[in-house]
Amino acid sequence: MKKNKNKIKVGLFGVGKFGKYHLQNLLKIPEVEIVGFCDIAPEVQKLISEKYNIKYYSQSELIDLVDVVDVVVPTISHFDIAKEALLNGKHVFIEKPVTQTVDQIRELNNLADKNNLKISVGHIERFNPIFVKTKEKYDLKPSFIEIHRVGKFNPLRGIDVPVIMELMIHDLDLLLFTIDAEITNISASGTKVLSSECDIVNARIEFANGTVANITSSRISYKKMRKVRIFQKNLYISMDFLNNKADVYFLLKEDNNQKNFNSKILSKIPKDFSKIINYDKIEPQKYNALKMELSEFIKSIINDTTPMVTGEDGYKALKLASEIQESINQQ
Repeated sequence: MKKNKNKIKVGLFGVGKFGKYHLQNLLKIPEVEIVGFCDIAPEVQKLISEKYNIKYYSQSELIDLVDVVDVVVPTISHFDIAKEALLNGKHVFIEKPVTQTVDQIRELNNLADKNNLKISVGHIERFNPIFVKTKEKYDLKPSFIEIHRVGKFNPLRGIDVPVIMELMIHDLDLLLFTIDAEITNISASGTKVLSSECDIVNARIEFANGTVANITSSRISYKKMRKVRIFQKNLYISMDFLNNKADVYFLLKEDNNQKNFNSKILSKIPKDFSKIINYDKIEPQKYNALKMELSEFIKSIINDTTPMVTGEDGYKALKLASEIQESINQQ
């Protein structure tokens, strides 16, 4: 592979199913040079080396050669790789959940701050086209927010951790990103169905500003669902992450010129009703969210700016996930 001194040198740790997606997208980013990869599976070492002409290195060897480590191994190994990288002056991208414990990510964040390094965490839904477009178009200040993230059971993926860490943590990050207020109360319930960890969890989260969130995550559903419903004064938004669309209903005063009345909500409107119910459908152009996520982190290093998703964001999402799990354990 041709070397370029002007590019950010990246080392990829873990080239399993999702790690391959990282590899394929990193190869498309002009500012990146993939120096090598590290994976404990001999068959993966052979396959990736031959297919992509990328060299295999041991953990310490690869860390020594790069500017950035991209950690896509099982969560149990995140802390060890990231800590060694930070101690050796390397920036770190870590897939979610960021670490096994909140103490571990707290230590990593302290190391990054001490050494003026950047950590970003793979909360990819921040880059989802429908979420980005909706948040850009409307001022989201939920009074109530309802989130469903459910999928089919897969015995080969994720069942070694609770569904909170596998699926719900995506939505916990979105929730914390959207609502700028302290959490005042958490109540949750969950149950084990087909694995040794909770397969379905529901959590109610209350915030100091009055916002209430109701979140459900399940990995035993017949069909996939990724929906976020936001209710706030004069506005209702239903975002469908799977189908990349949102339905928006909002109220306008009677004298407003935008009279795009929509009868989907109310079939009969009293004659003296003083507001107009308007409907907006959002269908943004699709793009590769993973590529955008990785590109954004690389550019934050080049430009010395704060990443979209920081190590502190990873800490907050993991802390909330841990508190939900603790609420379930206390039942």
